[in-house]
Amino acid sequence: MTDTKIYSDDRRQCAKFLYRGSFGPKKGQIDHLQKNGFDAWFDEQFSVPPTHHLPKLRALLASSNFNNAQDDMRQGIWWQCVITGEDQLRQRMAYALSQLFVVSSHGVGSLNEGLANYYDLLVDNAFGNFRTLFREITISAMMGRYLTLSSSKKHNPQTNTFPDENFPRECMQLFTIGLWQLDKYGEPVLDQDGNRIPTYNQDDVENMSRLLCGWKINHENWVYDWIAPMSADNSQHDMEEKTVMGTHFPAGQNADQDLDAVADMLFNHSNTPVFVAIHLIKRFVTSNPSRNHIRRVSEVFEDNGDGIRGDLQATIKAVLTDPDVFNGISVAAGQDPKAEQQHFGLLKEPVIVVANQLRALNMHAVGDHWWDTQWAEVTYGQAALCAETVFNFYKPDDAPQGEITNLGLAAPEFTILTADIMRKTHNRMWYNTLKWNKTDAKEWHWDRTDFHDLSMGTTEYVALINERFFGGLMSKSLQDYMYQVLSRHTAPHQLNIRFINAIYIATTAPEFFCEG
Repeated sequence: MTDTKIYSDDRRQCAKFLYRGSFGPKKGQIDHLQKNGFDAWFDEQFSVPPTHHLPKLRALLASSNFNNAQDDMRQGIWWQCVITGEDQLRQRMAYALSQLFVVSSHGVGSLNEGLANYYDLLVDNAFGNFRTLFREITISAMMGRYLTLSSSKKHNPQTNTFPDENFPRECMQLFTIGLWQLDKYGEPVLDQDGNRIPTYNQDDVENMSRLLCGWKINHENWVYDWIAPMSADNSQHDMEEKTVMGTHFPAGQNADQDLDAVADMLFNHSNTPVFVAIHLIKRFVTSNPSRNHIRRVSEVFEDNGDGIRGDLQATIKAVLTDPDVFNGISVAAGQDPKAEQQHFGLLKEPVIVVANQLRALNMHAVGDHWWDTQWAEVTYGQAALCAETVFNFYKPDDAPQGEITNLGLAAPEFTILTADIMRKTHNRMWYNTLKWNKTDAKEWHWDRTDFHDLSMGTTEYVALINERFFGGLMSKSLQDYMYQVLSRHTAPHQLNIRFINAIYIATTAPEFFCEG
């Protein structure tokens, strides 16, 4: 275990930590972390009650004139939980899990109460056990609809129909073990000819589909229940024996029994700890994790210290407190070992960038409820549970052409941060800074008192922006640029807008979009 005390004394480490483990620090939170230490912070985050989405969505719906929850309602609630929720690590973990166990409105439509409930499933299991999470995901109504496991039926020779292979394939490829056998460092295992070894084949997929058929979404009078888990229909479950990846499943087992056996098989597969470790490290820390960081996190997944496998609470703590995180160690990509630190960190996703800005502004809803004034999916190219495919907004090893690809490195977030999305994001971030004077009940607003002291000097104001938006991590070059900008706009008619302009310049700077 890492002795975090030596790092919590370093205020810069505390600031970096909060940008990784939350949606961004608010006023005073870095000082609070430094005073109390990382272990106390984890204790707080693990004990604070979860912030649920569905109750807030239903309350908003009840206050509206709509019969059904709308997309901008659900997204508004997501922003509310991200910006105001005290359970920041849980919410950040749920978002990372939503990019592993992908369910999307692009596939289920505007079933927003069901989608909010699915997100709450991730929230509730964020610090639980991976096996429990996998099982609940498998039979959730939203997953049943999205990856068409619902109503998957056993082989019928008369109609020449077979069980659906959609979820059975993806639960291996994308959710648990991946395509290739991995060693404990996350590297592909090679056969005697130097080729990668597949984890499964088509026969395994077909037999997995036999294991998982016989589940259906509950409905009465053709009204579907998108909240309750699916129910087993053993009349449509294949109860013959099956074999998947060398594991034998005996005949006579019902749908529940076969599902439990599948969960056990995937949960105990040697790839699963490494697969989950890589996903979480990439979402929280760096796009190019070191081999030892992967190994150490996967070992905690295998055993939390008390003999328990799959403890996500212990796993995420290991992700965030590994020595390589505090020392900024990544992969050297075949270069001088010093490059290990050059490649550490990641490009933030647009919604993470904006969440950092909004939390720094301490944004609040004008009315009693939150609506999606960000128009996130259109503006940022992403929104909660809105990935265009089951592969998430990007693939984990995506990289832009050029130097990053040539070095064999990954930077997957570049896939969505196109020139058009960057333009829209900058425009929306400017609009966010102007929200201090909004009064419409569906709008958001922030208190600009701290940022509107017209007697404040340039040095003081740059220091304020550095503290609130960068946690004191702003580079000297950006600080120098900010000094120049502010010193050029000192006329009386410019004072009201110069500070707002400064916030916009700072939060659209390239380094605000990066996490190190």
